Amino acid sequence: MNTASALPAPAAGLPLPVRATPLRLAIAAVLLALVLRLIGIGMRPLWLDEAYSAWFASRGWHELWTVVPTYEPHPPFYYSLLKLWSDLFGGSAIALRAFSVLLGVATVPLVIAASVELERRNPSGRPLIRAGIPAFLVACSPMLVLLGQEARPYPLLIFAYALATLAVLRLMRELKAGSPGTWRSWLMLAAGTELGLWGHALGLVYALTLAAALAPAWLSRGMSRDRLLRGICTALLVLCLYLPCLWMMAQRAGDWGTGWLSWSPDMLFQLVGLYVVPVEVLTISSAVAALIMVLLAKRAIQHGLETPGWNEDRALLLLWWGPPIIAAVISQFAIAIFLPRTLAATLVPAYLLLGSALARVEVPRERFAFTAALVITLLPSALQIGLRPAPEPWDQVGAYLRTHVAAGDEVWLYPNDSALPLRAAGAVPAMRSIPGNYPAIGVKGPIRAGSPAVVSLSPDQARDLAKDPRAKQPATIWLVTRQSGLFDPHGDVPRALSSIRLPGRKQTWGYIAVQPYYRR
Repeated sequence: MNTASALPAPAAGLPLPVRATPLRLAIAAVLLALVLRLIGIGMRPLWLDEAYSAWFASRGWHELWTVVPTYEPHPPFYYSLLKLWSDLFGGSAIALRAFSVLLGVATVPLVIAASVELERRNPSGRPLIRAGIPAFLVACSPMLVLLGQEARPYPLLIFAYALATLAVLRLMRELKAGSPGTWRSWLMLAAGTELGLWGHALGLVYALTLAAALAPAWLSRGMSRDRLLRGICTALLVLCLYLPCLWMMAQRAGDWGTGWLSWSPDMLFQLVGLYVVPVEVLTISSAVAALIMVLLAKRAIQHGLETPGWNEDRALLLLWWGPPIIAAVISQFAIAIFLPRTLAATLVPAYLLLGSALARVEVPRERFAFTAALVITLLPSALQIGLRPAPEPWDQVGAYLRTHVAAGDEVWLYPNDSALPLRAAGAVPAMRSIPGNYPAIGVKGPIRAGSPAVVSLSPDQARDLAKDPRAKQPATIWLVTRQSGLFDPHGDVPRALSSIRLPGRKQTWGYIAVQPYYRR
């Protein structure tokens, strides 16, 4: 990486057995990120959200850009990239997830380059620590490892935000030096912002935060005609390219309030798990890493607030806390959009600030103790994430059905989108999606998932389904349900089937259940 070579020679500090150099730092961080994201990548079948990605990527180009946006909340850009990727490398779970691995690994050099920008502006005297800690955290953050192993748009959003953050830091340095900002930096900001806007439905939240972080430096004294013109041209370019995506999202606005996502102010405590260590992998060992990260975050926030004027630390604080605050405000006063994994991109500015806070520690022993403890205790959590069990074991469900479903039986899937991950895990005979194949566009019924493609049944519809002559034909109906508390809170479909058939023993895999209904 060219930017890594711009780091000054390492200052005295950490006693390392092998001499650390900028190039070795970059290579080590990239390799660490790659290894951690490859561990266990093929152990788990695609879960529902990943099956969505696989389904969309398998659509034709016309359907992907005209029909899919009518029921899918995220823009089709990520799925288009995944479609191109799968055309080259196949549509297996490992192949689809490998694209996210690539994006996650590519984020590491951007973080190192951003650290270089911070060191150029405000030298700490410890450039390797300032760059190495954020690179290590991005490489082995449990949340980033988890998202980097899933075929979802989040790694693209994280990569885009890292690119835009680097551009903001470059522009702040150039603007404070009296320059209007190089076109290269402005275009880098436009590219990162546009990728975020097209990569995820919440890209607009990140774009607004990026604009707010750069605006004070852009509008500061010394405003020139060139500076004004370049900023306006960049904003217009981003806006014009985003308008088609904004139009697509506006078509779905009527469904946003009907989803499963809810909001209460106490959900803000979920950010603790996002910014330190998730509860799922919180152990005595990882608690040490969590404590160190909290202490460094406190010092970073305190330093940013105490430093006068608009500076890089304050801009990073805004890039860190801006999206969560905006998401919480929208969730409180409009519709629920607050979800920790959608805010994972803010880990980039957070880790940059943690690295700066550790580099400013004056006592060498304290600095070494913090670094060693962070590395030693966080790595096991990253490994644990890679070896985690499947959140939705559709391969086990499919194996059970293939073993028990006989000729003349039918497998009913409720809700209908359960067919996507089940089919991706292996062929299952005689599947029927209820109330219709995904996407069930135009089918009438409660929209409890927030998507017109996934339709639930009302009590009357469930009774009509049981009275349908088709329901009497199979020898056994194997009802596969998922998250019944959401999609069938009163058990309308099982009750309707029990009125005409004899229910058998239910098998469960977490919130997935399979129950046979035998002909009376």
